Amino acid sequence: MGLTARLTSSFHYLKFFFPLFLVSLSLYSLVHGLTPGWHLLWVIGGLVLLEFALGETEYNHDYQRPAVFVAMMYAYILLTLMLYLVFLWVLAFHFRGTDLLGLADAVYALTHTDMTQAHQGNSVASLLFYTLMVGTVGGAGAIGLGHELSHRTREPLATFIARVAGIPAAFTYYAIEHGPGHHITVATDDDSSTALRGESLYRYFLRTMPRDYRMAWDIETDRMRRLGLSKFSWKNRLLHGWAAEAALFLAVTWVSGFMGLLFFSLAALWTHFAYKLATYGQHYGITRVPGSDVKPHHAWDCANRFDFWLLAGGSRHTHHHLDGSVEFWNLENIPNAPRLRFGYLVTILAGTIPPLWYKLSTPQLIEWDEKWATPEERELADRANAKSGIPALEARSRQDDAAILYPESA
Repeated sequence: MGLTARLTSSFHYLKFFFPLFLVSLSLYSLVHGLTPGWHLLWVIGGLVLLEFALGETEYNHDYQRPAVFVAMMYAYILLTLMLYLVFLWVLAFHFRGTDLLGLADAVYALTHTDMTQAHQGNSVASLLFYTLMVGTVGGAGAIGLGHELSHRTREPLATFIARVAGIPAAFTYYAIEHGPGHHITVATDDDSSTALRGESLYRYFLRTMPRDYRMAWDIETDRMRRLGLSKFSWKNRLLHGWAAEAALFLAVTWVSGFMGLLFFSLAALWTHFAYKLATYGQHYGITRVPGSDVKPHHAWDCANRFDFWLLAGGSRHTHHHLDGSVEFWNLENIPNAPRLRFGYLVTILAGTIPPLWYKLSTPQLIEWDEKWATPEERELADRANAKSGIPALEARSRQDDAAILYPESA
């Protein structure tokens, strides 16, 4: 599918350990009670600059030691669960004054770090920072690498761990819904991970989050029916996940009170929002006839080097949708697939500001309609343009309608 580089140097593997570095740094910060304050803006700015500076690559990669990546994924999941445990300790200590599981004593014995002193008198701002940090970095484990593990359906342990990683973020449904749901319905009105044209990130979040759960329930109900079982059977995986989530959140309430539950739930909600923030840009505005084959133009691709390392290959989204069984390190650039104008970080930041997002994305959608859409998809796109509320897209729809009605003047 393009240029291929055969890679054996350790450096080429270490680049993908950036997420592992982030979760390790987050764990260190949480244990030591560190908050970045306004320095966080410098961190975000630095990541965006890296995205611009490193640019795009057309190379595909032939990695000779894939076991390194598998070990990295499991290490990330382990550190993610440790991060949630320390976060729960912080909440229990702040709201109940307890040393949950004797964790502070254990940490002091091993590292001479006094967690009780580090978190004495935490402010609400500090707790909010920890909440968003855990929801983002911990959620990345449940979504990003948990997503990769959920596709390893030939390995029951991998899909089980993906679901376990999703428990603290109330995300156990994801491993059930993602493959049989999103990958089948992508870019159609039935897909809960495709944003409509003219739909803001915030409306998209409110519209599709409940649909994720409904789709997961429908998938598992159908599986129970094919097995000849009740949808409430003990073999219903979705009920297993919900029971585990309920047990955890009850335990959170028990050890940290209702205020602790509030912050823990906020972290889970932020993870769901971060997930929608990523999918918003991956499929925004693309149309596909339901039941038709998924083609390269049914997802926005990204060839940015830094994003490929940071997102465990998630930026090469086109190839992922063509074959969900391909491991992230083997994902390839697909020639002649529609691409995002900017990297994922800029795209995500732009998505939070609707006027800026519409300004950047509208030319992309017009190009998609002209260059990639089939005639049937063009009809769907015209209807979407007419409902979008975006003047340039509405005008485009009127032009196409006029060309149909008066072909001699087109």
